[in-house]
Amino acid sequence: MSKTDTQSKTAEAFEVEVAAENDYLRRLNVTVAPSQVAATRRKEATKIRRSTRIKGFRKGKVPVTVVEERYGPLIDERTVTTLVNRGFRAAVEQHELAAIGEPVVSEVEYESGERLTFRVDIEVMPSIELSRTGGFRIERPKVTVNDTDVDEILESVRADHAVLEPVERAPETGDVVSVLILAAEEGADRKEKPYRFELGAGYAIPDVEAAILTLHLGEEGTFEVTYPDDFASDDLAGSTRSLRVRLDDVRAKRLPELTDDFARESGDFDSLDELRSAIDSDLRAHREREAEDVVREKLIDAVMEANAFEVPPSLVSRYLDRVIDAPEGTDPQRVDEARRSVTQAMERQVKRDLVLERLIEAQGLEPTTEEFDERLSEMGEAKGLSLMEVRRQLAKDKQLDALRHRLAVDKAFQFLIDRSEVR
Repeated sequence: MSKTDTQSKTAEAFEVEVAAENDYLRRLNVTVAPSQVAATRRKEATKIRRSTRIKGFRKGKVPVTVVEERYGPLIDERTVTTLVNRGFRAAVEQHELAAIGEPVVSEVEYESGERLTFRVDIEVMPSIELSRTGGFRIERPKVTVNDTDVDEILESVRADHAVLEPVERAPETGDVVSVLILAAEEGADRKEKPYRFELGAGYAIPDVEAAILTLHLGEEGTFEVTYPDDFASDDLAGSTRSLRVRLDDVRAKRLPELTDDFARESGDFDSLDELRSAIDSDLRAHREREAEDVVREKLIDAVMEANAFEVPPSLVSRYLDRVIDAPEGTDPQRVDEARRSVTQAMERQVKRDLVLERLIEAQGLEPTTEEFDERLSEMGEAKGLSLMEVRRQLAKDKQLDALRHRLAVDKAFQFLIDRSEVR
């Protein structure tokens, strides 16, 4: 039997009415032909008759009347289940529904071996019509870099090259300290735990840092410490504990002088002025990229507002599953709170992705072979690799498709920028 004949017979067996509840929800009212109901019930009854054993009868030879008497409700249940599954698949195929999520079956009406109707609610991918993709006015953030910005980066580079020198004085913010900490209460975990960190850099909770700042080298003391409510350990979060702290070492940072020698030691620079110029250029390029990202997001928001559609909850749920990857045993209430806190952002992300996918498809913005190879060549040139070596490396890391998609997204945003006014 040909595929066309099979589809024709399926259509005769299942009559489907489709109603759109909204952009993504479809209600399917399915009526099964009486002949199909009867035939399916006979098949289910035959399956049970062949497999059942009843005392006094050989296997597979049980009279139909006996099977009906004992297993009639089971036969009906299997008949309905089989026809609902087949009817749903037929509806999806007949009406080319891009179904997502789990179908919800309701309003099942069945007369044994004669009549069956049921309703299925299913989410589908929304049909996105991009009637407006241009004519927007977008403000680009102004990009500026001043001497203060360069000085801040330069100070960060100095800190990376700092030398730690032992000091005999009391610790100060910015010093690197070595301490031993143990619980002071009886019955608690009293194992000494050594720590080494920079004061004021956020490595320790505020009460512990405050305690350390009161100590002198070699001194120890007992302190009441309150842990923040959002502390990583649920057992300690929000609690107050008594800790014994001993200060074993204090080291101050000695920063290098800002000279041409420092510039040469920091990288391939002949002078301090050249280092400052490189920092200025890198910082400016970084802020230009940030400004471009702002323009892109303003544009996509404008497109989404001009072409409004509803997002299927199941798609949002999938995104949330990827974002909220809670370890086994995590408090379900905390997981629910975390999901609720990012649901709105995830809804926007789903819309954003759907709009971009639709735009790429509608405008044929997938990168050509030449464009893709050009990008691979640029990557290879930056790494000192040939085009084939880059391609082989990306294929090994399974990143070729991801790169191709990024290029398509770049083309989509350029399409939007070209059709709007960006100032």
